[in-house]
Amino acid sequence: MSLICFVYLIFLNLILVHSESFTSTSHLTHLFNTEIELSKQLEKYLKDEYERLDQVEKFLNVIKDEIRQAQGNPERYFGNPVNSYLFIKHLTVEWYNVEEIVSMDISKTMGDNWAFPSFEDYTGSAIALMRLQDTYKLNTSDLANGKISDNFKSRALSASECYDLGRIAYTNADFYHTIMWMQEALDHLDRETNATAPNKIDILDHLAYATSQQGNIEHALALTEEILAIAPEHTRALNNKEYYVDLLRKKTSKTDGSSIVNVKKVDLSNIKNQRPTDYLEEREQYEKLCRQTESKLSPKQQAKLFCRYRHNNHPYLILRPVREEQLLDDPALYLYHDVITDRDIDEIKALASPRLQRAVVRDSGTSSLKAADYRISKSAWLKNEDAPSIARLSRLIEALTNLSMLTAEDLQVANYGIGGHYEPHFDFARKTEKDAFTSFGAGNRMATWLTYFSDVEQGGATVFPARGGYVKPKKGSAAFWYNLYASGEGDYTTRHAACPVLIGNKWVGNKWIHERGQEFRRRCSLDPMA
Repeated sequence: MSLICFVYLIFLNLILVHSESFTSTSHLTHLFNTEIELSKQLEKYLKDEYERLDQVEKFLNVIKDEIRQAQGNPERYFGNPVNSYLFIKHLTVEWYNVEEIVSMDISKTMGDNWAFPSFEDYTGSAIALMRLQDTYKLNTSDLANGKISDNFKSRALSASECYDLGRIAYTNADFYHTIMWMQEALDHLDRETNATAPNKIDILDHLAYATSQQGNIEHALALTEEILAIAPEHTRALNNKEYYVDLLRKKTSKTDGSSIVNVKKVDLSNIKNQRPTDYLEEREQYEKLCRQTESKLSPKQQAKLFCRYRHNNHPYLILRPVREEQLLDDPALYLYHDVITDRDIDEIKALASPRLQRAVVRDSGTSSLKAADYRISKSAWLKNEDAPSIARLSRLIEALTNLSMLTAEDLQVANYGIGGHYEPHFDFARKTEKDAFTSFGAGNRMATWLTYFSDVEQGGATVFPARGGYVKPKKGSAAFWYNLYASGEGDYTTRHAACPVLIGNKWVGNKWIHERGQEFRRRCSLDPMA
C-alpha cells in the first residue's frame, strides 16, 4: 500500500469512527498508537525515497561527467572504445534501472522523443572490446585501467564494470574472455571499497565454472574451495566441489591407478586460458597484419613497386594529375593520394549520416542479405544525383581507371564504430554464388575503389592476408584493385579485410565497378592501369 493511501485511510477512519475522540482521553491514547505507526511508515517512506533519489543522483553525476568530457569533441571522446562501451552501458542497463523509479513524465518524454541504444547494442559493444583484445593482443589490465591510448583518454573500469564484461562473455559461452574479465574484476575488487561492487563469491563462481570449461579442473576446484572458505554452506559450490573431485579422481586413476585426490594449493594468478580456434583459416595472418602500423613487404616485393603521377591523357586530369603509389604487384594494388577535398568529404558524410543502417552481407546459400558478426559497421548508399561531391568523385574514378561508371554501384558510405571490422572476404561473386548480382544486371564486380574519408588513430587498416598487403587509412586517399582476371575468373589473392578500429573513427566510401559492357577492360597485363 502506498503512503498516500495509508494516510487517506487513517484520515477516513478518524472522521467516520472517531469523530468525537477529543472528548475521551482513552481514545486519544489509542490514537497515539496511530501516530507512532504513521511515524514509522513515514520514516520508511523517506528512507526508500532517499535511496531512490541517491540512485538517480549517482546516475546523473555519471552522465554529467561524461557530457563534460565529450562536449566539444564527441568524435574524439568516442574514439576510445572503452568510452563508447561505457556510454552505451549508461543508456541501456543503467538507464533501465533508473527509468523505473523516476517520474512517469520524464520516462515517457524520453521514451517518446529521444533515441536510445538497444540491449543488443550494449552486448555488441562489449563483444567489440573483446575482439579488440584479441586482434591487437591488448593486456586486459591495461584495457581496464584506460591505458590503451595517450591521446584518446578513458577512465579505469570498476570491479562491477569488469564483472559485467565477464558476465556477457559467460552468457555467450565465451569462457576464454570470461576468465580474463572475472580475474580483472577480482583484482579491482581487492582495491575498492565501493558499496556497489559485485559479491566476491559471484565472481569466483563464474571464474570457477569458466576455468573448468577451459579444461583446468584443478584450478576450478581451488576456486571452489575459496568460495567455501567464505561461505561454507554454499550449495552450488558444495555440489561443484564433489563434481570436480570426481573428475580428478577419474583422471588420476587413469594415469597412476590411484583413486585418491589431494586438494592442493594452486597458483590462481596463472590460470591456463587458451584462445579457442575458429572458422577463419587465415585468422593468425589477418590479425598479425592488423597489428602492423605500416606495410612490411619483403625487399623482393618492394623492388617491383613504384610511384608516379597519372593523368591518362584525360582532360579531367591533364592539368592536375593524381599521385599513384603501387602497394602490391600481385594482386596489383594502388593507392591514389588527395583524390577528394575535405569539403566534399564533409558533404558526403553529412548526407550519409542520417541514412546509416547496419551493414549486411549476402548469404551464399540463399543470396539474401543479412547482418553478420564478421561485418560490423553501418552504411548508406548515395547516388551521383544526391550531391555534386558524389558526382565529382565518380568522374574522377572513371578518369583514373578508364572504367565506365554506368555499370558501377552507387557509392556505399560506411562508418566503423567501436571495434568495427569486416573479416577476410571477396568482393566478387564466386562460382558457387551464381545469383549474387543477378538483380543488378551488370555481371560480376570487376574492380573495387575504396575512398578513405577519415584518418584512423590506431587500427582500421585494409589488409590482404594472402600477400601481406597493408593499406593504412589516410583521409582523402583511395585504394584500387581488380577483382577479376582477363578471363573473368575471380582473383583469389584479392581476399581482403577491414581491421577492427582500435582508436578513432573510420569513414570509407566503396565504389564497386561491374564488368558488363567493358569485359575487354578487365586486367590483361601486370600493370592493369596501362
